[in-house]
Amino acid sequence: MTAMLTGLFSVCSQAAGPVQVKTPFNADEIKWIQSAGNSSISGSAFLQLNEKEKKGCAGFGVELLPVAGYSNERILNIYGNNSQGQVLMKNNPPKFTPDPVEYHELVRKSKCDEKNQFSFKDLPVGEYYVIFFIIWKNEAGVDDGGAVMRRVSLKANENVVVEVL
Repeated sequence: MTAMLTGLFSVCSQAAGPVQVKTPFNADEIKWIQSAGNSSISGSAFLQLNEKEKKGCAGFGVELLPVAGYSNERILNIYGNNSQGQVLMKNNPPKFTPDPVEYHELVRKSKCDEKNQFSFKDLPVGEYYVIFFIIWKNEAGVDDGGAVMRRVSLKANENVVVEVL
């Protein structure tokens, strides 16, 4: 997760203080994400804004975050589970301490195209959180939208298709 996610949590957590992450961050546990592999993750995502309205990920950022002890704890605090979910800006997502810079750098980044499709290629085997940042400024200039997450397990020579609706 990047500065975008840090901003997401910083802007939205005005009332409550940051969540204390108890699991230590260990960069060595997730450096494998920098390796080349022969697998891929592709698909699309939509954020459920209300009962009738969804917003696609077209033009918005998507990141692959390696699954590890520290990321598991953060994801659980944001989404309420470690498999899939969404958080809306209006629901005041938390920010965290400690919030190591390396945690936000050891990710893979892309964007969804105009058809709400994304793709990551040459990935190493591992478990990932695929996180879509569907965030924009509303008429009042306030961040709106939110983030959508799905956990994915990737094997060698595998193409996993993720559809988050």
